[in-house]
Amino acid sequence: PLALLVISSVLAIFGLYFLSISTGWYIFVAATLYGLGKTFFWPTTLGVVAEQTPRGGALTLNAVSGIGMLTVGMLGAPIIGAFQSNSQIEQLQASQELALAAPKTLLTDGQVDLPLRDETIYSIIDFQTVDMEEFQGAVENTDNLQEINTLVADLKTKGTQRALAKVIIFPMIMLACYLILIFYFRTKGGYKPVVLEKN
Repeated sequence: PLALLVISSVLAIFGLYFLSISTGWYIFVAATLYGLGKTFFWPTTLGVVAEQTPRGGALTLNAVSGIGMLTVGMLGAPIIGAFQSNSQIEQLQASQELALAAPKTLLTDGQVDLPLRDETIYSIIDFQTVDMEEFQGAVENTDNLQEINTLVADLKTKGTQRALAKVIIFPMIMLACYLILIFYFRTKGGYKPVVLEKN
């Protein structure tokens, strides 16, 4: 099962990376690769828990499941949102097209100087977002307002997609943990389920 988890981690890493750069039909190929990777994480992890801690029974399985769901919901989603927001800002600031279309009041050294707002989640995750109200106020009187808005929307979408390349940090951490577990069990003679003896 640990080898399966390692393979799943590798597939998830490559799937997420290719999702961050793919376009058109290649997105479906990348999503399939990622889907194959993540499919086995949950049941295999619970299988390992059940095999290694059989005395824990349903309580241990539910505890591990609960910790997993809490981590995904309370930390995973906000962190991914912060990655996406920061990636959107990077795409907007690096765009030469937007720099050419934006009014000079928004330019600093040839780059778009976006109005940013500092945000925090749980007082531990700091990130920035584009203050769209202030941005719209700065461009509302320009002749090419529609072009700017379309460009901004496209760049934000691209930034959201590119953020997936940063999300691979999570399956990489999982991969490292699974490799450590494989090494640990090899020092004990290999992975073996714990069998309860009858009294």
